[in-house]
Amino acid sequence: MIHLKKVLKHFSATLLIAVLFSGSIFSTSKAEEEAGPAFAPPVVKSTVPEAGPGMNLRSDCVVVLDPGHGKTDGHYSGCHFEYNGVTYYEDIITMKIANYTKEYLEKNSNYTVYLTKDSSEVTVPLDQRASFAASVHADLFVSLHVDSIAGNGTTRNAYGASSMSPRTGRFNDGIALQSQEAANTILNQLTSLGLHNRGLILQDSKNGTLYPDGSTADYYAIPRYSQMYGIRGFIIEHGYINYISDLTLFLSTDDQLKALGEADAKGIIEYLNKAGKSTFVPAKQGPGAPASN
Repeated sequence: MIHLKKVLKHFSATLLIAVLFSGSIFSTSKAEEEAGPAFAPPVVKSTVPEAGPGMNLRSDCVVVLDPGHGKTDGHYSGCHFEYNGVTYYEDIITMKIANYTKEYLEKNSNYTVYLTKDSSEVTVPLDQRASFAASVHADLFVSLHVDSIAGNGTTRNAYGASSMSPRTGRFNDGIALQSQEAANTILNQLTSLGLHNRGLILQDSKNGTLYPDGSTADYYAIPRYSQMYGIRGFIIEHGYINYISDLTLFLSTDDQLKALGEADAKGIIEYLNKAGKSTFVPAKQGPGAPASN
């Protein structure tokens, strides 16, 4: 498969770099929050792989998986938690889940799967992840994370899986609705493993960012950029790394991470079997689009 690192060199030099927020066990909801430009950078035609979606594989469903976080300035930017002498890192966990999801999907010839990176040692700017997903005409763009919150693993209600998805009733409403439906389908699969389902988290911009039509933008970068490009995109949180039950039952062994990855894949397959390929033409939002007030 062609990975994002092989096509980033073709991106326009004008791409703006998004600011990645670092997470820790002392912060809540660190799924790479509101950051970067208030518009989605242009999708440059040269970013499309030499062989892949948009060419002779358009009969396939195209899935882009985004393993959240990665190293920034020599340190993992995701959350981490130490338990029984072992330190668990979100960046490593999401990379493993993504590979298990990809492996399961690729057993089915109807799916072409891309990763936004191939190592937990790499961090890719948020806007470039979404731009890549748009460049390969993704039918589904899923950013994979694990959650954390202040506390010692017993904080009330801080457990389970959730999805940061775009809000409906405004810009690209149909795409937002499809993203929510896809996210809920994956969450139902994760719930079948025993994870608590926290549902959809819908949050508005906190700094006045607007969509091109003047409506309030979504807070989280992945669903926001996905809406701007017109692709189905959202974040899946696979439990709380510092909630002992979630960690020990779902996030601490390779077998557990494989089960999570396969649950994601089953949810993706279930949704795309029902909804089919995206018929929406990805938008090209650039510096000329309305930004913020």
